[in-house]
Amino acid sequence: MSVVPQRPVALLPSGVEARPARAEDLEAVVDLCNRCDVADLGMPDTEVDDIRSMWRRPGYELGRNSVLVLAGGRPAGYGDMFEGEGFGMVDPDWRGRGIGGWLAGRIEELAVLEGDPAVEVSAPAGDQAYAGLMERAGYRRGRSTWLMRLDMDGPPPLPDWPDGVEVRTFDREADARAVHRLVQDAFADIGDQPRRSYEFWVETHLERSDFDPSLWFLATDGGELVGANLAQSGPLGGYVAQLAVRRDQRGHGLGLALLRHGFSELHRRGVREVYLHVDSENRTGATRLYERAGMRVQHRYDSWVKTLR
Repeated sequence: MSVVPQRPVALLPSGVEARPARAEDLEAVVDLCNRCDVADLGMPDTEVDDIRSMWRRPGYELGRNSVLVLAGGRPAGYGDMFEGEGFGMVDPDWRGRGIGGWLAGRIEELAVLEGDPAVEVSAPAGDQAYAGLMERAGYRRGRSTWLMRLDMDGPPPLPDWPDGVEVRTFDREADARAVHRLVQDAFADIGDQPRRSYEFWVETHLERSDFDPSLWFLATDGGELVGANLAQSGPLGGYVAQLAVRRDQRGHGLGLALLRHGFSELHRRGVREVYLHVDSENRTGATRLYERAGMRVQHRYDSWVKTLR
């Protein structure tokens, strides 16, 4: 039996067309995302590697998983759907003209074509128009994600390492598999987080052009990997992509020490702002840890979930 999205079909405005994104659209899509970021967040929040790494995920195909909305040859909207997770943006100049509703419907169609049992999309918490659109389309509000920020006016506090712990930088050949296992095990404790294959993790982290092994810090105890801070530095500042501490090592200050070690190195390199994203349903106490490290919540993103029948 065929399955169709349970929502009315919206139409694109006159003169606006849609097609799958192509590799040569990368810079234009990044520009679109940043125009939306500035309108919604007051700051750009998308780098080329963010979109490029999405397009390189194993099993992802631009022709099958993406849609680009064009007005006069310029992107007015973009969306994609992969493994139940949707992503969509509408140019601020084109909002309120029906593109958002059409794009939401198309993302839902892509989920149906992929056989996904549900679709989850997210948007800045302050976007009331989007919230209304989702509610009318039968979505329910899900978990939230916070963007946290640290401003380093001076050198951050030095790390206080637990007894027996040593820290070193990442060696791809020797450490990649072990770090992947550590991160996946740690993220499984967050709540409702899918495990990612090694190949997926490699494409979205190690194959980024801003990947810098000297900013990946590994904590060991007796030669065993017990924690990792996978940081990066780019045009928008520093970013903690993943922080993981082995379950039996939590509560002893290792996570805070890893954070401060990374902050210190970023500050030494001239970085003054560091960001990270954290899930509101994180059961490991990560949000409290980041606040102890001096970070504050800058923005909140809400997810919207719909079961497809």
